[in-house]
Amino acid sequence: MCTDAGEELWQEDPYEYICTKYDVFEDFLSPTTAAQTLLFTACSKRKEVLQKTGILLPDSYRTKSLHRIGSLAEILLKKKICKDQTECMLQIHVLPLFSSELGYVRARACWVLYYFCEVKFKSDQNLQTALELTRCLTDDREMLVKVEAATALQVLISNQEKAKEYIMPFIRPVMQALFSIIRETENDDLTNVIQKMIHEYSEEITPIAVEMTQHLAMTFNQVIQTGSDDEGGDDKAFSQIFAMGILNTIDTLRVVEDHKEITQQLEGICLQVIGTVLQQHVLEFSKIFSLAHSLTCEQVSPQMWQLLPLVFEVFEQDGFNYFTDMMPFLHNYVAVDTDTLLSDTNYLEMIYSLCKKVFTGFI
Repeated sequence: MCTDAGEELWQEDPYEYICTKYDVFEDFLSPTTAAQTLLFTACSKRKEVLQKTGILLPDSYRTKSLHRIGSLAEILLKKKICKDQTECMLQIHVLPLFSSELGYVRARACWVLYYFCEVKFKSDQNLQTALELTRCLTDDREMLVKVEAATALQVLISNQEKAKEYIMPFIRPVMQALFSIIRETENDDLTNVIQKMIHEYSEEITPIAVEMTQHLAMTFNQVIQTGSDDEGGDDKAFSQIFAMGILNTIDTLRVVEDHKEITQQLEGICLQVIGTVLQQHVLEFSKIFSLAHSLTCEQVSPQMWQLLPLVFEVFEQDGFNYFTDMMPFLHNYVAVDTDTLLSDTNYLEMIYSLCKKVFTGFI
């Protein structure tokens, strides 16, 4: 992170820096990743190597050394001589770096905390301090710091029993910060962070579920538009992966399905997303059919029935290969709301035509 090339990219194009840092394909070419793997393997296979690295010495916790420490977190948390010192190490040498004037230092501090998220905190105060500092950094002035803070905060909540309760009063501003970050960076890793946060705080998320879905739908439409402007290559592929992550996140909001009034509002927003995909014939986002299936498992609203002609039109043009994805959703039309299906000959003809073409297509 402190190399001349890295610092230049950080300053000139922080969003590209984030894309590069979180690109798993870059790891195959990265000398940093290769060095981390070598260090980890050597320390895990050879007993003397860990001691000789010097990271156990009190004066070894400098900024650059934190990279080595984070890389070896899994080993350090297993060795008794090391794990008993990790909380003290975090308190004295890592948490103070959260207030550093240097963005890459704050980011590195979050990164280290991420890898030590399973440490057994003996002091509740140390845990609260770590959570408070990480939460505040989700509104940092540097975008990479925000991303690192968001991922660190989520794993702390998942791995520290008391963390969930402490963050609970702040869940709304935290989620708002996450949505702002994800919209600006289009980072697929953060969609996983949001999904896990939704599962952790399903009850607290309910009052803001509609607002969250609106944010996700807006971001999805933004990505779809950007992706349609790209001629191809890595940018288009990354946009598609990110868009799929957004659809998965919207689907995750089914945790509020017991609240009928909210579910009805969510259905209208989801229909806009589904309609966008079908109208633009971007069927690589076949996840929308899973989303439509989720919305019709209990009942099929008049709005969802209006979707059938559009699905039929898409199938007629180029959707044959996606019938497997469509089938559970179409089955709900038949099994969940049979009366409506039988009462409208147009619906019956569409379902019959779909079935006929699929069966004859395989003969």
